Amino acid sequence: MFKKTPHIILMSLLSSSLLLTACKKADEPAKTEQHQTNSSTDQVMEKLNERPVKKFAATADDARDIALLEDYDRRFTEMSDEMETELEKMHAAGTLTTEFEQKRTLDNVRSALTMLKDLDLKTEQGRYIQGLLYQYWENQEKHINDKQANKDEQVNQLADYLQAQNQLKYWKASQQH
Repeated sequence: MFKKTPHIILMSLLSSSLLLTACKKADEPAKTEQHQTNSSTDQVMEKLNERPVKKFAATADDARDIALLEDYDRRFTEMSDEMETELEKMHAAGTLTTEFEQKRTLDNVRSALTMLKDLDLKTEQGRYIQGLLYQYWENQEKHINDKQANKDEQVNQLADYLQAQNQLKYWKASQQH
């Protein structure tokens, strides 16, 4: 269920965390730095995985909403992959500018928001997942526009995205029983 784009975001957060920890402790012995880096990474991972999956009553519309959410995920992932390929080609050709990359990233986020708005979900669980995803992408849009995001906010927002993914995975698995 986890696609290329969320992995990139997670790796960026973890890399930033590692980099910040390494820079802050640059003049301490290497052993202490390694311990701090692991501790910081562990804290980020703990924060991302701290929320349990919510339980919802089964409904007749569960399979329909699961299919709609999976279709959204598939279409958005395809669109994101195409954008990444386009940006990689432009970078290789030396024609990619920071402004263009930021504009395309913002377009991608806005597309996610539009696609989520267009989902006609019938179940409480479907709308819960939709809301988590929408909140995540809305926050991404804000951070792209503001260019200001602290590490804790980014972790919390990624936790929303991962919570939505875990909720959908759990929900789909519960339908197969």
